[in-house]
Amino acid sequence: MEEGCGAGSGGAGEEEDECRDQEQERAEVYCAVGKDAGKEWRANLRWVLANFPRSRHRLVLVHVHRPPRLINMMGAWVPVSQLEEHEVAAYRKLEEDKASKALDHLLHICTSQRVHVRKVVVAGDDAARGLVQLVEDHGVAELVMGAAADRAYTRKMRAPRSKKAVTVQRKANTNCRIWFICKGNLVCTREASEEQSRAEPSTASTSPRSSISDYSRSKASLHGDGDGEPSGSMHDTATATVSLRRTPSRDGSDSAEDSGHEESAEAPSAAARRIQDVVEEDPPTPSHDGSDDANEMDGALREKLRDAIMEARNLKQEAYEETRRRQKADRDLAEASRLARDAERSWQAEARRRKEAEERLARERAAMEQDRRELDAILEKIREVDGRSAELELEIAGSERAMGELGARMSESCSVLDALRMERISEEPAASMATVEVEVELGGDQGLGFLRLGLSELEEATDGFNESARISGDVYRGTLRGMSVVVKVIAPDIAVDEARFVRAVDAMARARHPGLVAVVGACPEARAVVHELLPGGSLEDRLSGDASRLPWQTRCGVAYRTCATLAFLHSTGTVHGDVRPANILLEDERCSSSKLAGLGMRSLAAPKGVGEMALAYVDPRWLATGEEPTPQCDVHALGVVLLQLVTGMPAFAAKKAAREAADGSAPWHEVVDARGGGWPMERGTEVALLGLRCCDDDGAPARGRSPGEMLEEARAVLEAATNAAPGRTWSSLSSSSAAASDGGAPSYFLCPILKEVMRDPHIAGDGFTYEAEAMREWLGSGHDTSPMTNLKLPSDELVPNHALRAAIQEWRHTRPRA
Repeated sequence: MEEGCGAGSGGAGEEEDECRDQEQERAEVYCAVGKDAGKEWRANLRWVLANFPRSRHRLVLVHVHRPPRLINMMGAWVPVSQLEEHEVAAYRKLEEDKASKALDHLLHICTSQRVHVRKVVVAGDDAARGLVQLVEDHGVAELVMGAAADRAYTRKMRAPRSKKAVTVQRKANTNCRIWFICKGNLVCTREASEEQSRAEPSTASTSPRSSISDYSRSKASLHGDGDGEPSGSMHDTATATVSLRRTPSRDGSDSAEDSGHEESAEAPSAAARRIQDVVEEDPPTPSHDGSDDANEMDGALREKLRDAIMEARNLKQEAYEETRRRQKADRDLAEASRLARDAERSWQAEARRRKEAEERLARERAAMEQDRRELDAILEKIREVDGRSAELELEIAGSERAMGELGARMSESCSVLDALRMERISEEPAASMATVEVEVELGGDQGLGFLRLGLSELEEATDGFNESARISGDVYRGTLRGMSVVVKVIAPDIAVDEARFVRAVDAMARARHPGLVAVVGACPEARAVVHELLPGGSLEDRLSGDASRLPWQTRCGVAYRTCATLAFLHSTGTVHGDVRPANILLEDERCSSSKLAGLGMRSLAAPKGVGEMALAYVDPRWLATGEEPTPQCDVHALGVVLLQLVTGMPAFAAKKAAREAADGSAPWHEVVDARGGGWPMERGTEVALLGLRCCDDDGAPARGRSPGEMLEEARAVLEAATNAAPGRTWSSLSSSSAAASDGGAPSYFLCPILKEVMRDPHIAGDGFTYEAEAMREWLGSGHDTSPMTNLKLPSDELVPNHALRAAIQEWRHTRPRA
């Protein structure tokens, strides 16, 4: 293929003929360019441009492209016969593009110097034979080519050294003049000669004797030449000799190039043996005639020696490269061995770690099995405790029945005591009674603290004591002088005489306080007392199940006002004597205010014992002594009322439930009244414990303290509870406990305090397991005893129960979902 005309542009056909016609007068100088033209041919091109004027010459850049026989695949040279066709074609295309790019660069340089130039690319298996054939086919008259690689150039170089240059020098048409240059310097020139072309066949048929003569002269010239020249000539001759003996292989490649590593390693010795064979076959003999044939044979022998030496050097270079490749392969093998050893060590370390992990897992499994056995033992003990608890409950039930019988006997005793009191009263001197009656008759209404009313006026106010006006028992609602009042009639069979009645009502009327129900008047004739009406009803009605819900803040407010009223009465030396929810009246439905009623009502009736409902509020010590009520009786009754406000239960049941919760036998959230709108846990517990202290049922803390001190403490606690902000409630814990118990959890999963499935079980100092938060609250409220045994805790430290927690978590994951 050819490209370029004038400035290097491509053309064919008529355009090519026109270019030739225009340039007939210019001589063409062919320049043989290798595949590395871009690197090594710039200096040579400068020499060409300097020695061939552009006005008389035209340059032709020639490149012989050799199809590759070996292709570098990942660092290894692979024969093309072992590769796919498309891989070989792609590699050849890459090589062609590389060579074309290098030629284009040289073309650009020539074009910039305004030199007419074109390029010719010829494909062939051998570059030297391709150039020889190009000279023959195109009739090349002038050829410029490299004598050797630039790195091999020396100033003493006088002949071409490369195998390609030597071959072209010998075999190219003698009509062609050849300049051999290297690194921009002219090395030598082969002149064109028709006689040399005709004399060449006779040189090839030179006799052995003349060959020996030529060898002798060549040997002499080797010793007589300057520095470096003899070795260069021998190298070229040896190379030429070997190149002539190569034969193509079946796949189109030279047998010398595909012989492998073993032939490359033995190549220098083989070349040396071939040189020795030439010398032995043609021993040097003196030439007697000194003819031209001897000179020709000497030149031929010199060329053979030069080719053989060149071939030996090439083989030595190939052996060196092969040695380097083997060394690299050894290094790669050593690196691969090192990586394999590292991998083996890593595998062994991983195996050791895995073995250690398996051993650790086995130990943990053994520990878990031990914990499981211990847990089973604990569960067995818990079942035994549950059985014992059932027995204790039966004993408690029997004790309650015994307590009921004792209560009945106590009631009978009280009745007997009242009868004895009445007998004592009846034995008082008649003169004293007469004097009192005279005083009452003479005094009239003068000096009384209440309004004396007639029976007719009460009948008018109550519509003749109509049944529709009855509130309960002998208590009626009415309207007196435009004011709503309550009329309470004392039954004649238990009413005291008129004089005592008047004195008692007068004492009641003189006791005035915002927390006391005001006495409006009285009718001694009918033994009736009239006081103001509070439409909110009584606290007993609001605590009953049918009444509306009463918030816990309101309950605390009612208790606080009652406590303040009792403190006032005690400060005046007065004892109420009948504090109970039925006598605590509420001003309206919202319970914005409350008042204490029933003051002095005991003195209006003959003592015939205490009613069953009032018995729960009476101090047992007062019943045992039979003396007049004391302030401690009011404090005791107030404590019972506080327990009722917290629990919402009747008096006896409230005392029992609060006592069980304080002892740890029952959880607080089951004791606190849920209708109170969610008592704060801390406040609810504090008020309940205060009630127990007022009742003097929780032991020593209240003993030795006066009723005034107890009332002062009660006022402080109730005031703080009334003003407290809502917090965590027992009702929320109760709902969560109910939700947890729905899943049928084992009893040993439940906290003894909260009665719900534990989430964070901890072992306390008594050996029992509790919910951590509930136990901390128990200890924080001042308790230092066990909720289960009521014995003093040896330590307040809590230890996590991991085994029970794991069992609870397993139960949560395995129980059926709803």
